[in-house]
Amino acid sequence: MGAFWAKGYEGTSVSDLLKAMGINRGSLYDTFGDKRSLFLEAVGHYRQTVAGPLVETLSRSGSPLENIRKTLHAFADLAASDGCRGCLVTNTTVGLAPRDSDVAKAMKSALVAVEEAFRRTLNRAVDCGELGPRTDTRCLARFVANTLQGLVVLSKGKLGRQTRNDVINVTMSALAA
Repeated sequence: MGAFWAKGYEGTSVSDLLKAMGINRGSLYDTFGDKRSLFLEAVGHYRQTVAGPLVETLSRSGSPLENIRKTLHAFADLAASDGCRGCLVTNTTVGLAPRDSDVAKAMKSALVAVEEAFRRTLNRAVDCGELGPRTDTRCLARFVANTLQGLVVLSKGKLGRQTRNDVINVTMSALAA
């Protein structure tokens, strides 16, 4: 996962993968079949181990809107760390998904899962009175999920913490409007 995250699918050689995993070529092909299959496994692992815990922040007790703010900050900070690798899903959606239908399906699934997590949180915000009863939570969830992806791009582009904070503050203001 780390090799793909750092270099992307196309920039990661089989040699890079063998070194990162500490295995030989035969083991890679016997276990995963090919580089592409290993990549799809790595994306699934990323969703569970990196993105999953951050998305879980949305379901914590307390203010749903504050949980959204914390999640946006956490994703932006993660994307800006470790040499500004960004987000494996965002990077793959932009780079490889347009040319590979199976990868596109996997990326769509990941993006929809994030959108749905935001929607559940926004529904809780409606239930507890942080948002009005007529709030279109599906529309807002799409907006926030898109903002999250934009924050990742800003972070990868090294536009700085203040830029990320400004985007998050405006997003939170838009939710409260």
